[in-house]
Amino acid sequence: MKVNSRVVAFVATMSALANLLGLLVVHVWVVNIHFSQIPVILAGLGMGPFSGVFVGFVGFALAAFRLPVANPYIIGGNAILGFFTGLIYSKIRVMRTRPILPQMIAVLAAYAVQAPYVFFTDVYLMAMPVSIVLPIMGVLLIEDIVSVFICHAVLYRIDIRKALLGQQQR
Repeated sequence: MKVNSRVVAFVATMSALANLLGLLVVHVWVVNIHFSQIPVILAGLGMGPFSGVFVGFVGFALAAFRLPVANPYIIGGNAILGFFTGLIYSKIRVMRTRPILPQMIAVLAAYAVQAPYVFFTDVYLMAMPVSIVLPIMGVLLIEDIVSVFICHAVLYRIDIRKALLGQQQR
């Protein structure tokens, strides 16, 4: 991937947005919903695996340590989500189908890679009970699915890669 000042600005903006969205929590019944995965997924789908992993890593630096018990492993989990979303989508984006389908497949496959990491780090390294971790993983899946629909709405209108890497006007 060619890197220019626009790509750096996009990745930095998405990282900052992920940190900001990590501070916002929507309480629905007994569940806390976060939308901080949106910039990670958008970077992965829009610019590829390296942008996705960077936004996933840097974008959760603040949120990971803001929890009642700091969980630095959240950073790695979101880096995995961003990297595999971008990697898988770059391989299947040319599918002859509705554009949402390859995007959804990429995010669900990335979640399938991320989920064992989340389970292992939360249960074995953070000593959280399985009865707490499994519902968290369910909410994470729902957040990822909702995030894909939001990212699709953006990507349907704007080709981020073309906008950032396109020919510069003279």
